[in-house]
Amino acid sequence: MAASRVIAITLRAAPSATLTLLVVWLIVDVLSIPDPRRGFPLLGLVAAGVALLLLGANFQARSTRTFGLVCIGAAYLIAHAVVLGIDLVPALVFISVLIIQVELRVLAERFAPLYEGDPGPDAQRRIRAALGRAVLRLTVAAVLSVVVPILAADLAVAGVVPVTTVPTAIALAAGLVAVVALLAVVPSLERRTA
Repeated sequence: MAASRVIAITLRAAPSATLTLLVVWLIVDVLSIPDPRRGFPLLGLVAAGVALLLLGANFQARSTRTFGLVCIGAAYLIAHAVVLGIDLVPALVFISVLIIQVELRVLAERFAPLYEGDPGPDAQRRIRAALGRAVLRLTVAAVLSVVVPILAADLAVAGVVPVTTVPTAIALAAGLVAVVALLAVVPSLERRTA
């Protein structure tokens, strides 16, 4: 029972911890802007995003939370596109962590109540297996969302992939979608063979 409680607490805390990481990262970036006339409006946008997220969490308003995340993403985009310049790897990681935060919230809403209840040993084993598969899919998708664009850029710069146009981008996106779809289908295939 104690392990189930720890898992439920961890699931509930993970989205908030991830969001805190993003907000601190963004505030540090915005504070590094030398001109306060450009930095303070962005800090206001970050504060508005955090306020909307808190309101959305308190009143269970999904659209308010979504708008809060959009404000945080927009502040990062504006800060880097207009003032600081875009560095590919940190930008990909920031966007990936922003998406991961949303997925962690979904996992928390789906699995934490199951762990807070009193499932039997067999149900607990199935819940743990389903959570493990969901975390594995999330991890693979997060890693691929950073690695695939970097690999594609390296291949294009090196001349290994001579076609660096829209068809190449579509092919890479299709490959990424195929891998994520395969990860989603594998659990159902495993159940059929068992």
